[in-house]
Amino acid sequence: MERENHTDIQKLFETVVDGDYCIGCGACAAVKESPIQMKLDGYGKFTATIAPSASQQLLDSSVQAVCPFSNHSLNEDQLGQELFSHNCQRHDRIGYHLSTYAGFVSEDGFRDRGSSGGMGTWIVSELMQQGLVDGVIHVHQRQPDADDSRLFHYQLSTTLEQVRSGAKSRYYPIELSGVMQLVRDRPGRYAIVGIPCFIKAVRLLMRQEPLLAERIVFCVGLVCGHLKSTQFAAMFAWQCGITPDNLRAIDFRKKLPGLNANQYGVEIVGVQDGQVVTHVRPVPELYGRDWGLGFFKYKACDYCDDVVAETADVVVGDAWLPQYVQDSQGTNVLVVRHPVIQDLVELGMAADRLQLDRIDADEVAKSQSSGFAHRREGLAYRLYLVDRQKQWRPLKRVQASAKHLSRNLQKRHVLRVEMATESHLAFKAAIATGTFSVFVEKMDAIVQRYRVVSQGSRWKRLAGKVKGKVQQLVSQFRKETA
Repeated sequence: MERENHTDIQKLFETVVDGDYCIGCGACAAVKESPIQMKLDGYGKFTATIAPSASQQLLDSSVQAVCPFSNHSLNEDQLGQELFSHNCQRHDRIGYHLSTYAGFVSEDGFRDRGSSGGMGTWIVSELMQQGLVDGVIHVHQRQPDADDSRLFHYQLSTTLEQVRSGAKSRYYPIELSGVMQLVRDRPGRYAIVGIPCFIKAVRLLMRQEPLLAERIVFCVGLVCGHLKSTQFAAMFAWQCGITPDNLRAIDFRKKLPGLNANQYGVEIVGVQDGQVVTHVRPVPELYGRDWGLGFFKYKACDYCDDVVAETADVVVGDAWLPQYVQDSQGTNVLVVRHPVIQDLVELGMAADRLQLDRIDADEVAKSQSSGFAHRREGLAYRLYLVDRQKQWRPLKRVQASAKHLSRNLQKRHVLRVEMATESHLAFKAAIATGTFSVFVEKMDAIVQRYRVVSQGSRWKRLAGKVKGKVQQLVSQFRKETA
């Protein structure tokens, strides 16, 4: 189908898709009668494409209006106000909230099965057990085959056993178009689980299509650092002796007893020497494990300002706070925006099914301080760089600026973008040669430059703290001797 026959579709491709801002969520492909389909590209990222046999008919709905990175869709503030302003307070970083907590599930093995405190699976299980939903749409493992190599996909769970089997974090690309059609075809009330941009996309689809709005009754968000390509899983597998084409399953967050919550392992299942084997390795032993380096990140993630799924009814993440991080079993932070979910949580606490502390919104933001620094202060600088080149980019709530960052921090953000971009290219080169060391060699030059710049930044911050303390002591001494 020629793009010019559909101006709305043409504009989406000329801006979001051609600019590499497509996050691969599949919202545009989920629009009824859309000629768009989602395909994994050569770097293991989902992206929008025009189906070869697409019809020429005009669409009733706009694909730009449902894209989370389009300039023709509502932003998180607008959606949040529409959804939550009647009963929630607003915080400048975490958005609207009724209540905020940190803790874990203390019943029935939820915490053991989950990546962290088990709260995400507990909430959707409770919604189902209380008869508030008929099914949960969330990401499950799948068996790869010759026609489809994916390890994960969205799936509808209609039993508690299915819901609980969908626990754990999945650092892997997925898309929504298939399950949105399932919601249309299958009457019922559903909860959907997703990262911030996916939940935003679902909300936008719900605004355009009343049937989806009627059937999707709860949106459960996950705190997000960034989305990874399929190469992230392949990178870990290769270091465990399993080549990318022989990877069969992966657990990205294998809990290791006795270690801090952020010192988890990875479990790899694959074919090695003709046998199906399982390897477990502590993540700190693996190359590329540092989340801050941004290996295999989608470009769109560097142009997102939503860390805590501000359009979701409830948000679950890791409590990266000093008082919780030493617990190897994991602890969640929780942001509740829907009164029904708040009631479930409070009843769970009263019955000792949940062990939660009431914390304030600032503490939640503090638990994700690195994410907010990258998505707010860092984003402002990345927007400035794109604007200086006079290229199209998504409109964001953050304003473009360079003045707020030191030269050192500016260099760090430039190198982060370079590492993410180069990681896709370097891994593809490694696969072409069949040698993992090719990837390491290509990445190490950039990583070492980044380490030098980061070290300089840390020394500068430390020097600033020491200088401030000295000035404070001198001032105090002068007052005492005056």
